[in-house]
Amino acid sequence: MKTRGLGDPLERFLGGPVLWTGLVLATLFAMGPFFWVLLASVKTRVELYATPITYIPVHPTFQNYVDAWTSRLTPFSRFFANSLWVSSVTMVATIVISTLAGYALARFRFVGKNTLMLVFLATQMFPAVLLIAPLLSQWYALGLIDTYQALIYSNFSFTVPFTVWMLVGYFESIPRELEESAMIDGSGRFGALIRIIIPLAAPGIAATAIFAFVSSWSELLFATTFTTRTDMRTLSAGLLYMVGQYEIQWGQLGAGVMISTVPVAILFTFLQKHLIRGLTAGALKG
Repeated sequence: MKTRGLGDPLERFLGGPVLWTGLVLATLFAMGPFFWVLLASVKTRVELYATPITYIPVHPTFQNYVDAWTSRLTPFSRFFANSLWVSSVTMVATIVISTLAGYALARFRFVGKNTLMLVFLATQMFPAVLLIAPLLSQWYALGLIDTYQALIYSNFSFTVPFTVWMLVGYFESIPRELEESAMIDGSGRFGALIRIIIPLAAPGIAATAIFAFVSSWSELLFATTFTTRTDMRTLSAGLLYMVGQYEIQWGQLGAGVMISTVPVAILFTFLQKHLIRGLTAGALKG
């Protein structure tokens, strides 16, 4: 017969009020800056610089969003389009290459396989700033400064090694017998990959897509180094240049930050089903 110890009330206490209080405080701490930016984006200029500080807008307005989107000095709409194009192309290219490379590394044995995996892992040990000088000289030699290609290639070179590692684990967790059965029924290797393996690896591919898109969307170092023209800047670089030397347009800056979260939120909304399935798959044992 199991007896209750003195630790049971303590465990219930720590697992009840203390746990929920900690979660609420952590959520407020994490979401505090986001709510501050949201409130600042709908404040008038007078309210932004008023003393004492007013946290809740008295006269909320969306003029900051209009000004940020239509500004000629900092064309936010152009920054948004640049980021959307660079991030989307990087995401698609990353998914295609990582899926093929991850499947090959998970299913085939060849000389240098372990070394190649170590090289992929080693690339994550070095900061991107170490490659700025060689990449910059390379893009200058190829005439790719102020082009989408320079940004896409640079982002792609940093997302692929990590996403290959992610997908190798997913492909290795899928039984080989499934694709072998498909090939016995007449399907080729590529057909089995498309019809059997990729649908089963959808959670891993969804995580790969989000990682590649968010990494490119929020990337700042390459965007400020490989672009010199205003019309080629991405969102992260554009928001940086919205901070003036003598004044910061807090309302427009807050509006720009809020607009920049929309594509990521939409992407996560469409892919969250696959992500949740991937997170819960390991908890289900047949």
